[in-house]
Amino acid sequence: MAKKEADKVEYQKRIYAVSLLLRRKPTSFIIQFITEKWKISDRQARNYIRKARAEWKKYFEKLKGDGIAYHVTQNRDLKDKAMTDGDYKLAFDIAREEAKLMGVYPSEKHDIKVDGEIKFYNAKQKLINKINSITSRTGTTKPTK
Repeated sequence: MAKKEADKVEYQKRIYAVSLLLRRKPTSFIIQFITEKWKISDRQARNYIRKARAEWKKYFEKLKGDGIAYHVTQNRDLKDKAMTDGDYKLAFDIAREEAKLMGVYPSEKHDIKVDGEIKFYNAKQKLINKINSITSRTGTTKPTK
C-alpha cells in the first residue's frame, strides 16, 4: 500500500518537472529527454506533457479569476467612496466598468457603416409566408395576401 502512495508522489513530481521544462524547451526535446531519463515510452511521455499542460491551464485560469476578483474589489471600493461623496455619475461609471470586467456589459460600441445600397429581395413575400405558416399552425387568424 505504501508503494501506491509513493507512485502517486513520484507521478506528481514528474508532472511538475515536465511543466518546468515546458516553459523553455520544445515538446520534441522533452519527449526525448524524459523517455531516456525515466525509461518510459513516447506515449507515456506525451501523457506527462498533456497532464503538465492541464496543470498550467488550471493555474492560469485561477490566476485570471484572482486578477478579475482583485479589480472588481478595487472598483467596489472606489464606487463606495464615490457614493459617500455624492458623486453619482462617477459611481455609475465605475459600476459600468465593473460590469465590463465581469463580462455582462458590452465593452465597446460597434458602428457598422455600409457603402452603397442594401437590397432585400422578396423580403415582403418571405415575411408574409412566415406569418402565414405560423398562423396556419395556430389557427388564430386568416392567411395574409
